[in-house]
Amino acid sequence: MANRFEDNILGLVPQEEWLDVGLTDVTRPNDPADRLFGDVKTSNLVAYWESIAAEYNVPLMAVFHGFDTEAQQTFRVPVDTHNIEKGLIKVKINQSERMRALLRSGVQNDELYDYVLNDGIRLADQVVTRTKVAKNELLATGKVTIKENNLDLTVDYGVPQGQTSLTLDFGAGASAPVDEQLEGIVSAAIAAGVTLNGFYTSRAMLNKLRKNAAIQQAINGVNMVGSLVSNSDLRAYLSEEFGLNEIITNDLTYGVEGTPSNNRPHVVAKRYFPESKVTFFSTNNGGKVGDGLWGDPPETDVAQFLDVNGSSESPYVYITQWSEKDPAVLWTKASALFIPVLYNPNSLFIATATETAGG
Repeated sequence: MANRFEDNILGLVPQEEWLDVGLTDVTRPNDPADRLFGDVKTSNLVAYWESIAAEYNVPLMAVFHGFDTEAQQTFRVPVDTHNIEKGLIKVKINQSERMRALLRSGVQNDELYDYVLNDGIRLADQVVTRTKVAKNELLATGKVTIKENNLDLTVDYGVPQGQTSLTLDFGAGASAPVDEQLEGIVSAAIAAGVTLNGFYTSRAMLNKLRKNAAIQQAINGVNMVGSLVSNSDLRAYLSEEFGLNEIITNDLTYGVEGTPSNNRPHVVAKRYFPESKVTFFSTNNGGKVGDGLWGDPPETDVAQFLDVNGSSESPYVYITQWSEKDPAVLWTKASALFIPVLYNPNSLFIATATETAGG
C-alpha cells in the first residue's frame, strides 16, 4: 500500500487528501465560545468586517426633508481594519523524524500513510484550538492580542473601556448588594442602546452567585439566607428579573508548550476563559455576538494546491508538505488566516469578581 504516497515519496500524502482534512467543520459542538461566535469562510476579511459593522451597529436615524432640499449625507461606521489580516496561524512538524521513529517501532510501510495523515489532522486541530483561544480572549477582554512568534499587535474592536473594567463585588464592604450591581450593569447596557440577554462565565462564578446572601434572599426569602440556591432557581431568577436568559459556562482548558524537562516536551494547561470573569452579552437574532472569519493564508498563492483534480474548494485550514535536501527532511504544515469579529462593540459588558472587606 506504499504507492498511496504521492510520487512514491515516503510520507508525501496526495494533496486531495489534505484538502479533505482542511474542509472539516471547525465548529466544536462542545465548545461554549462557538455558541456565541460562528465560523465563516470568506475571501475578503476586510470587506466582510465592514459589512458586519454596517449591519449590526445601532441604526442611525434619517431626517425629514423638504421636497426641494438636498438629502443629508450619512457616514459609514469606522472599523479597525489595520490588523485584521494579521491573524496567520501555522504550525509544522518534522515528518521524516516522525517516520523514522515509527519505522524503528515496527510500523510497516503500508501503515505509515495513516500515521502521516493523522499527524496532519492533529496539526489542523492545533490551528483550530488557537482560534478558540482568540474567541475567548475577545469575550474576556474586548480585544484580541497576538504576542507570539515575533508578533506584537492588538486588534481593538471598539468596546468602550468603561464596559471592559466593570466589577462584581461579592465582599462585605461592597457599595451595593450583588443583585443591585447586576441591575446596574443591565441598565447601563440599555443606556448604550443594547439589551443584555445572557452572560458567559466560569462555574466558580456561577457558584459565587448561588452562595451570595443577597441573591439567596431575593430568590428564597430572608429565612433561607445561607442556603445554597439551586442552579435552576438561579437561572430562572436571572431570566425573570434581568432578562439574562442564556447562561454559558466555560471551564475548558488547552495546552501550551512549557519549559522542557529531562529533554521531554512539557505541556502547560491553561483556561480558555478566566475563572474570575463574567461577560454580559447581547446577541443578534441568531444567538451570536460575532463571527470567526477564516481567510486564505499565503499557501493559496501556490496555485496547484487549489487546482487538485479541478477542485475549487477553499478549506478552513490548509495542510501542505515540502521537502528539503540538506538536511533531508519532509515537513508537514497546517496554516489558516483567522480573526474573530464582534457585531456590535456595545454588546459586551465585562466584569471581574472582587471582594471588598467590610468595615
